Amino acid sequence: MLQIDARGLVAQANAEIRAAEAAHQWRKAERQRLRRPIALIDGLINDLELLNLRGGTRVPLAYEPRLLQLRAMLADNVSAEQLIQGGVLIDHVNGHLKNIQAAG
Repeated sequence: MLQIDARGLVAQANAEIRAAEAAHQWRKAERQRLRRPIALIDGLINDLELLNLRGGTRVPLAYEPRLLQLRAMLADNVSAEQLIQGGVLIDHVNGHLKNIQAAG
């Protein structure tokens, strides 16, 4: 009888360990999901400020893939007029990025 109770307790402990591990993995994934747009915005702001210092005035169309990626990440949280695109003034895009960053 004692062996059955011990097996039940071990099974229960294993189930609790698996549940705790699953919860940990979910929290970790959620933190990473939230960090991705922040890192992308920080990188874009940095690159655009460097471009501006070099005398650039417009966001090169080569930035469009990064801007598309950011729009996809923020589609549920940012209004349509705040979504940015390439080919516009650097100051305009930097302003939008900083507003998004401040709101986050």
